[in-house]
Amino acid sequence: MAYGEVYEDDFFSQIRYEYTLMAEYAQLQRHLIPGVYVLPSGQTSHLWYGLIFIRSGVYQGAIYKFTLTVSKGYPDDGCPEFDFQAGVFHPMVHFETGELDVRREFPTWRRGVDFLHHLLAYAQGIFYNVETTDPLNSEATKLYSSNMNEFQARVKHSIERCKQEVLNPNVDDPQSIKFAEWNAEVIQAASAMIFEPERGDVSEDEPVNAQMSGLSWVKRGTTDPFSKP
Repeated sequence: MAYGEVYEDDFFSQIRYEYTLMAEYAQLQRHLIPGVYVLPSGQTSHLWYGLIFIRSGVYQGAIYKFTLTVSKGYPDDGCPEFDFQAGVFHPMVHFETGELDVRREFPTWRRGVDFLHHLLAYAQGIFYNVETTDPLNSEATKLYSSNMNEFQARVKHSIERCKQEVLNPNVDDPQSIKFAEWNAEVIQAASAMIFEPERGDVSEDEPVNAQMSGLSWVKRGTTDPFSKP
């Protein structure tokens, strides 16, 4: 095979790979998972950054960072890699590396049947339905089975530690999800921009175009719709 043909095959393989990932990302809009947020990396197409929020159960209040790594052979070469931040205390998550046991749920990744939103749902679901068979963290499994109070204490400590890590911008990527400490001044300024748009010299009683002025046709001091002429 000539060099040009090899290059062309590689080029179109990359195009197909990129298209597959774009299609998968678009699917997330049709299969929304409450409490799961994902953004593709700004530097490489095979890496996604995300956050999982847990709203009930033993892990209630947890916020966990994760990365989803999709190989260049996707979707034909197995399940993508899913890694939480280090320190997640759970039977199915390696405490030191954050690796999630994905092959437990996806022993074989099936083209056209298994999709990335299935993997994201599984990653969130392990915190609501804790399984202990064939664990990656044997200590968590032992405590879950024999000492629930100690297990809950370790989970609580893990949650607080991971919340602090969420504020740590340890990834140099413009698309990674970043948080900052609460700043009341920033929130107030943003609220003012949203709820009190600049109206210039528009009089309270002067009829204007609603799209230009930001009017909601509700008279100040009332909650009656269309009370403002």
